[in-house]
Amino acid sequence: MISLKLLKNYEADKNISFPNIYIDFFTKYRKKIPQNLVGTDIFNGTEDLNLWAKELLNDDNTENFLEEDDFVFMMHQGYMFWYFKTNEDENPTVYSYFEGDLKPTKRGELKSFLAKYI
Repeated sequence: MISLKLLKNYEADKNISFPNIYIDFFTKYRKKIPQNLVGTDIFNGTEDLNLWAKELLNDDNTENFLEEDDFVFMMHQGYMFWYFKTNEDENPTVYSYFEGDLKPTKRGELKSFLAKYI
């Protein structure tokens, strides 16, 4: 698993800023995913999740709605993903996309969203 230093380097490389809520989640669960999220990939220091999300959208013939500052932080079994905008605020809105959807769905604020799974 990646270290907090690599997370900070990722922020610097991408010129983004993660909210503290996400940093706390990442710090706590970077070595072992919460029981309720077994089968879900979380950010691991690469762009894989954003790339995989774009591949899913392409495979679904769905227009790529992800923007530069969108950060895919979780993906489940390759058919659904969750993301939030970086540089927005300390408790950004989480959006999800499920295979077959036409557009993303608003899932509430990050803090509340994570509380459901932890």
